[in-house]
Amino acid sequence: MASKIEIQGDYESRFEPVAKLMREQIRRYGGGAAAAVFLDGKPVVDIWAGPGRRDGTPWQRETMSICYSGTKGITATAIHMLATEGRIHYEAPVADYWPEFGCNGKELITVRQLLSHQAGLHRLTHLVDRITDILDWDLIVSRLEKTEPDFHPGTANAYQAMTFGWLVGELIRRISGLTVPEFLAQRIVEPLALDGLYIGEADTEMHRLPDFVGLPPLQRDGGHPLHMDYRVPFYVRSARLRGLWSRGLTPKNAKRLYTHPSFWNACLPAINGVATARSLAKMYAVLAMGGELDGVRFVSADVVRQASEVQTRRADKVVIYPLHWKLGYHRTDASIMAVPEAFGHLGLGGAGGWANPELRLSFAYLHSGFPFTIVGQTRTTMMTAAVYESLGIYRGVCHTLRHGPVVDLVPRRS
Repeated sequence: MASKIEIQGDYESRFEPVAKLMREQIRRYGGGAAAAVFLDGKPVVDIWAGPGRRDGTPWQRETMSICYSGTKGITATAIHMLATEGRIHYEAPVADYWPEFGCNGKELITVRQLLSHQAGLHRLTHLVDRITDILDWDLIVSRLEKTEPDFHPGTANAYQAMTFGWLVGELIRRISGLTVPEFLAQRIVEPLALDGLYIGEADTEMHRLPDFVGLPPLQRDGGHPLHMDYRVPFYVRSARLRGLWSRGLTPKNAKRLYTHPSFWNACLPAINGVATARSLAKMYAVLAMGGELDGVRFVSADVVRQASEVQTRRADKVVIYPLHWKLGYHRTDASIMAVPEAFGHLGLGGAGGWANPELRLSFAYLHSGFPFTIVGQTRTTMMTAAVYESLGIYRGVCHTLRHGPVVDLVPRRS
């Protein structure tokens, strides 16, 4: 990659640390990236840089990228809009809105427990016979209706990495009568005049997606038939691994599915949202402004307060790290600096966004670089530090270690 990385777009001069760090990250991880910051409900950073395609096409203003688990923050926001309208209540059992859910130990699981990953419904493998089953909404939802929690709801938390999307998405459908893509388009994208925000039905927009470093090229023109080879190699001896292999639950098949238009068409509200950074940051700007933006009320101030309250400080059974789950969101600290008032959701490789209502500030960062490294997971955490540095709040690791507030990593009973 050329040593000179040209930043496109606009940003206020005080946010030079954001642009500088984005250049460094693109140089280090490859691919392209986009970042956006809203302050007091107005865009102060809207930048992009780096390659968009392997053929040399650069990242464009209209380029969208996958949010990975950052998608969950979008899905959660939809639920909070319904709560604002009084159509769903956090203390109510999920079964009040979705009667078929209320069986096999799930009768008393509350909406609050579902949103804060305390429902015990985090396992995926028993829900799929073939990897392509995840593309079938009704099939997975019907299996979730019959499943049992892995622990007594409310006694622990376990990250619902995939199942969160179907569980919360089905609540949205039951209550609003709209699918998640329909709700997003009608209730969020259109009123906010967003230029790119999808969960499902994005197969028609694949020309706006970049090529991802370390992954096969996307099949943008129709795609080949999905013939998955699920034969188990003779050298795989573990019964558990043979079971996964026979269902296509392997990295190779996951990559193959990822490149296919059917993956981008499917509604997977936990992992396959795509957006421009400015659209994601603007959605979070609504929450940063107390639920209202440009004279339009999306979420009540009281619901924003409730959504941002920490529900548990326990170590998580899946990710171990105490993410301080909120209602559909988690802690979004800067590099080793605690920012307890901020909330949002990040995903694989650090993609995602957050809101900080105390500062009336929101941020989003999306990229196409190689995400599968531990260091790569810190990309948005580092970029978050650059945002606060631009505002004179973050003064580096050494200053934070001396004066705080340092991120609290000690799990607690809650």
